[in-house]
Amino acid sequence: KFHLNFAMAWAAKQQGGASAANGLMHLESENKILLECLTSRLGAEKKREPCELKIADFDDVLYKVFVSPDSPNEIVLHVAVRDWENLKSNGAQKALDTNFPGCTSQPEQGFNVAIKVNADSLPKGPWGSTGEACAKQLADIKTLLVGAPLAEAFSTLESGGSASSGITTIAMRKPTQDGGGNCYIVPKGDRVTVVFAVDFADETDKAVTRIFLQEFVEAQRSVNNCPPANFSRGAEPPMEIQSIPNIDGNPDIAGFISFTIFKSHIGTTPKKKEATKLLVHFLTYLQYHVKATKTYMHMRMRNKVNALLQVLNRATQTSNETKAKKTITGKTWVKK
Repeated sequence: KFHLNFAMAWAAKQQGGASAANGLMHLESENKILLECLTSRLGAEKKREPCELKIADFDDVLYKVFVSPDSPNEIVLHVAVRDWENLKSNGAQKALDTNFPGCTSQPEQGFNVAIKVNADSLPKGPWGSTGEACAKQLADIKTLLVGAPLAEAFSTLESGGSASSGITTIAMRKPTQDGGGNCYIVPKGDRVTVVFAVDFADETDKAVTRIFLQEFVEAQRSVNNCPPANFSRGAEPPMEIQSIPNIDGNPDIAGFISFTIFKSHIGTTPKKKEATKLLVHFLTYLQYHVKATKTYMHMRMRNKVNALLQVLNRATQTSNETKAKKTITGKTWVKK
């Protein structure tokens, strides 16, 4: 029931309470390995030693932490994300300049962004002033960059400004042979509709995904304060994105899931941040539960097979003696 968990987690986050989401599976947005590495150098431990660490994350995101032996107090974080030029022109560069002013540098080959931070003189940003807060923001750099177009659309909606009539398309992950992997942001005057084109390479994953996505429509009826959700097949894209050329050219994808965000969902800064975070990591959340469901089904099947084998082993013949049988007329006969 991950669809219900996602909706309840959204509602709990919107209400500002963590207790409402207790017991629900929630994937943290920060990369844990990256957070541990940065906290040890920017936090109270103040580790000052050379380091070169490469990390791969979901959605083809790559990180590289480099600390030179000549400058152990300077930490350089290189980041590679998909569709960087598109993200850059839709708010990602602005978000970088706001959160890490004067910290950008030339990235290495294969990376899109490089952030240089001096552990002895931290930059000033909206995330706070402590080393731990800086490390947490750097570990969540994926949300900052990939979620920049969403944050821009939400800010326009929150301020009541005029919405652009254009649709922003973000390639969030590598498409399969049937397509998918894109996120479409459709701003309107009183709402922002976010549409995901979802697909998996494995046919079983597609079937499980379709069931999950269909249940989002049902989940919204029992959970308050969550955004309306709609599911449609690959051959029938949502009305909001039907103007995109060839949008119905991938009928074999798992389908489209759309969330309609109203001003009440992003009325405060914490709400806007949580909405952006949940949407950026939605495909990862979906992928996790698809794989977890398959694992659970395989475990159930293996347990059932083991139970049947035990029954079969107990069903051995205990005697070779041939028993006499009687017919309905009372005659006795022995099978030879």
